[in-house]
Amino acid sequence: MQDFVQTFRDRFGILPPEGMLPKHPLLPFDGAAMLVGSEIAHAHGVALAQAEIGPFLRTAPEGYLLVGFWGHGVQSHAFYYVRVDAQSRVYFRLPHGGVYMDNERAAQRIRAFLTRYFAIEPVLRARTISFVAVDAMGEARYRLVGKDGTTVELDRSLLVDASFEERFAPVLPPL
Repeated sequence: MQDFVQTFRDRFGILPPEGMLPKHPLLPFDGAAMLVGSEIAHAHGVALAQAEIGPFLRTAPEGYLLVGFWGHGVQSHAFYYVRVDAQSRVYFRLPHGGVYMDNERAAQRIRAFLTRYFAIEPVLRARTISFVAVDAMGEARYRLVGKDGTTVELDRSLLVDASFEERFAPVLPPL
């Protein structure tokens, strides 16, 4: 796990945001790929391609966590943060590491995106009954259901403009 934390820091210039990694250890899927996951993720299997996102959202069990770096070919490399808990389903597949990518620019975007997302996630937990957050290689789907029943749906990526507060404002009234 220390290798993963160091790689994350080297690539993005920050430590993994508070809340990203659990207190219990994660198990490697493939040491070379820097991809780790919960025991539940190992039992359920990984969802690494765009076509697998829909089935993942429908079937992944609570306690599923996958985080790290993986890619195939020369262009389809990404940082993954995939999680299921009682309130949320999160699937982030953020482009980084491909041979033709501007990886420095990608790292800046990922750093800003993750920092802002993990800052707002406690607010989402307090003010929604459920949320789905998918941002994967430019395609996205966000669905938040507020405690008052207000629903926000968004089908645009927030990676470049991580304006979560603005986009989710209808479900984020003051407590």
